[in-house]
Amino acid sequence: MGYKGKNMEISILLTTYNHEKYVKQTLDSILMQKINAPYEIIVLDDGSSDQTPQILKEYKRKYPRHISLYLRKKNINYPTKNGYFSMSKAKGKYIAFIEGDDYWIDEYKIQKQYDFLEQNPKYSGCITDLIVVDENNNEISEQVYERKENSIYTLEDFRHLRGPGMAISFMARNYFDEEEYRIVYRAARFMADITIYMLCVLKGDIYQLDDKTAAYRYVCANGKGNFNSTQRENIYKNYMITEYWIKLENFMRQYDEKFEFIPMADTIKQIASQYSVRAGLNLINKSTKKGRYFWLYLMCKLLDTNYLLDTKNGKRGTQYSWSQFMREKKPIVLFGTGAVAREFLDKYAWRGNILFLVDNDKNKQNTSFKGFLVKKPEEIIRYKNKVKVLITNQLYEADIEKQLLSMGMKNYYCYCSMQTNRFRNMIANKWLRK
Repeated sequence: MGYKGKNMEISILLTTYNHEKYVKQTLDSILMQKINAPYEIIVLDDGSSDQTPQILKEYKRKYPRHISLYLRKKNINYPTKNGYFSMSKAKGKYIAFIEGDDYWIDEYKIQKQYDFLEQNPKYSGCITDLIVVDENNNEISEQVYERKENSIYTLEDFRHLRGPGMAISFMARNYFDEEEYRIVYRAARFMADITIYMLCVLKGDIYQLDDKTAAYRYVCANGKGNFNSTQRENIYKNYMITEYWIKLENFMRQYDEKFEFIPMADTIKQIASQYSVRAGLNLINKSTKKGRYFWLYLMCKLLDTNYLLDTKNGKRGTQYSWSQFMREKKPIVLFGTGAVAREFLDKYAWRGNILFLVDNDKNKQNTSFKGFLVKKPEEIIRYKNKVKVLITNQLYEADIEKQLLSMGMKNYYCYCSMQTNRFRNMIANKWLRK
């Protein structure tokens, strides 16, 4: 359907929900844009219960020529359907995206992207750099995407799940098709950025400008902010994202029957270690490539022989599985901050039962490792009868055992895993990469 309006060049799509604290700043950042082409602002409010609708009506009265306002009476809590609805209303040759808690910081943001796309018809979209801010507009160092060096994002990048940034700084050609674009809300309820990039890279590459033109708000509080903010502590976030990728893979196989996301094998390994068999198989069953993923999953279950050795007075005792280890519901202190600790945290930290880490290296003490505080080993004594100690340093395992015994600690275990065993790791990689 493409370019749907003879006199409209740019459609700016704004979605809001309970954004009364921020939406004026958002609207002002849109209206400050210096644009030398016809544009429209399509605003959809998803049934806000605060003063957001009243603020939107006020701006509609002030700028009736530019703003088209849609107010839902009830909140449908389906952000991707809202995005699809807004795109279906866009009359512009190009579309730009923004949410009611984000804002633009460059008054030429839209014009720069418009000029670039007009002069470079081979690109399907143009994105800029951005800053990340907190609830009070303070810039923070949270990393929300990885910048690519050559600034050109291709279908091959999409295959590796490398995205060009956040939708707030994106402008795309309007390729909207009523049927094809249904994948925007069918793939996931809360995530649409990657879907939109996918639909664009099927038409052409995406280019990134160096300019920082947008402020992406990251609110670390329950019930506030965007998907990444609200889902930060959700232990099932990885499962939700994997399900999303599988649905995008299914869609892409209409164009390339062999399409597969390169990181998917590692993702299936994580699913096998983090969730129940029923949950894992339910996820795999959603894929049109379920046969391959089932064998990947099965191999992961067979090869993921993580185990722990119970130690009694310095002597190796019983070998325990992870489930046996977890029956004793005590917080865990990790002794060691190297590769083994990193592996353990990557696989199990989502369970939320890690108290802190300790290390003999003074340079590591009082620092953070994978989001956990590193303390002196002597700190364990304060929690002696309340924690389990897991030795995650295989190089000095025997020395650490003696050290713990000298501290009066008897409730400790040694962590061993598939990934740190070279032979099993070699077998796993051979099968998982087939």
